[in-house]
Amino acid sequence: MAIEPSGLDACTAHLKTCLKNIHQVIQKANEILCSISQPSVCSEVLQSSRGADYISGVVEVYRLSKRMEGGMRTRNIDCERLRLVLRDIELSWNNLQAFLSICPSLLQALPSQSALEDVAEGVFSDSSPCLQSCCGVCLLDRSVEKLSSEEKNCMINIGGRLYHPSCANFWLHCVDSTLPNLACHSNCSACVKLNKDEL
Repeated sequence: MAIEPSGLDACTAHLKTCLKNIHQVIQKANEILCSISQPSVCSEVLQSSRGADYISGVVEVYRLSKRMEGGMRTRNIDCERLRLVLRDIELSWNNLQAFLSICPSLLQALPSQSALEDVAEGVFSDSSPCLQSCCGVCLLDRSVEKLSSEEKNCMINIGGRLYHPSCANFWLHCVDSTLPNLACHSNCSACVKLNKDEL
């Protein structure tokens, strides 16, 4: 069962908005590092505690884009507009890694590309997973995430929706002051059961 057209449009708009903001954050990091003319000064900035914290935050933003890729795979969302934004994110990320190469200790501290790609692994399915069981931002269903049980259990419930803390944090600080709450498809058996239980 695929997501209904109106639900697909809402999911696509949601994903595009978030991915564009992710791209802006990574692009801004590139602009900041590019504005430092001396490699030695750039290395000094990156090795400072504030610089390392900043890059750590940018890495977490990039990780969110990979989770969103996984959410798209899980929901069989394949849209040219989203592929273009994901491509732009990858180009900006690769460019940022080139800057980080002047600071090998920081580059080594980054998660491996394979670890980041694992986050993007979604499970293709003929059915559309219930939106109530996934993160309201990245749309990745926690049952298909390649995360430890401790990481899966750290999702937070806000207003009856689940969110990864880092996803909710990004959305609230970089997208909108209200967390997203996408409606599930009308044939979702989990939502139908939930609605019956509430009666």
